[in-house]
Amino acid sequence: MMRENWKRQTFWSLPVFTGDVSGVCSALYELGGMVIMHDPSGCNSTYNTHDEIRWMDMESLIFLSGLRDIDAITGNDQKLIDDIAESAALYHPRFIAIANSPVPWLIGTDFRAVCSKVTRVTGIPAFHVETNAMHDYTYGAGQAFLELAKMLWEESGSPKEDLAGPAEDAGLAEDVCPAEGSGDSSRRIRVNILGATPLDFTVREQIWTLKKILADNGFETVSVWGMGDGLEALRRAPVADVNLVISSAGIYAARFMKEKYNIPFAAGIPVGAFRDTLLGALAEAAKTGQDRVPYLEVLGEMGGSSTRAVCGEPVTMGSVAADRALRGQAGCNIVCLTETWEGLISDADHRPQGEEEIRQVLAGYQDVTADPMLRIACGQGTEFHELPHFAYSGRLYLNQIKPLIG
Repeated sequence: MMRENWKRQTFWSLPVFTGDVSGVCSALYELGGMVIMHDPSGCNSTYNTHDEIRWMDMESLIFLSGLRDIDAITGNDQKLIDDIAESAALYHPRFIAIANSPVPWLIGTDFRAVCSKVTRVTGIPAFHVETNAMHDYTYGAGQAFLELAKMLWEESGSPKEDLAGPAEDAGLAEDVCPAEGSGDSSRRIRVNILGATPLDFTVREQIWTLKKILADNGFETVSVWGMGDGLEALRRAPVADVNLVISSAGIYAARFMKEKYNIPFAAGIPVGAFRDTLLGALAEAAKTGQDRVPYLEVLGEMGGSSTRAVCGEPVTMGSVAADRALRGQAGCNIVCLTETWEGLISDADHRPQGEEEIRQVLAGYQDVTADPMLRIACGQGTEFHELPHFAYSGRLYLNQIKPLIG
């Protein structure tokens, strides 16, 4: 039994996805906050430069606490609090987010208490994103978006109607318009874009293209969570009619907004022939209040098992598979390698854990689309299609990453 568990958790030639701590940094990078990684010195280059392509043209307040052995052994949390307060007084961040490496997690640091004291000392909202460097980026970024949403709305208890400006609130009670061109309508369908980070959307212009596609089809973008929008835009997110989840990192905030403000979501990205299907599902979700994962609906119509597979992050790869299916190619199964997957794959799809299971699953397919690093995990004679993913192979194939949107 121990040997089976060991095999499921072991990678010997395949890489693993970017870690949860980098996901936190990526999600909060552009929002004017200060992110503190409670971690020994020496790892900031991993968080900021290796996993963050924006670092060369846009700085962010991301710091390491410089955790020392003696502080960990004695539980000296006051040094962390004092250092955060000193930095906050110097930089005046909009909020303070604290995440952590395995050491503080193992010794049981009470981060909720630390955040409470930091808020009292600085007067700046502080929250903890629960990480331990043992999860992947979808979990880290997803939890960062979730904790940010709680900071923005949960404690204040602001009703949805209080979060929009008076000029744009007037249409909230009117009927939403269908997504059939911009046309004349009483009001466009308001949408939040959730899960936009360079770890999934390395070609950042895709997000601007996505906003234009939405605008051309009767939608109004309220906020983009991850790239392009500041904290005030995100604060207004509850006035939206629907959320568009463009990566699995956005599903946590989407479910929170569904529970708190009854905002439904649709998941997918407008890849090729799948664009109109996704936009239709987004409009239908806004009208009915029912969540939609339209790429699963398309693939479900093609039947369950297939000899073709798309492998990687489920929302992106599911949308790629749906595009191919709608263009007349055979259906595909999703081989999901990320930690966040519930509700985003079907029973016919796979979620292998560990390299041995990945190799076993991919060996059963004749046609595989995945990051180039996964080629060695496929069976002999497999037709392999490269689709580099920055969160998987890093900068190795950075110049080969092409936009999927537009």
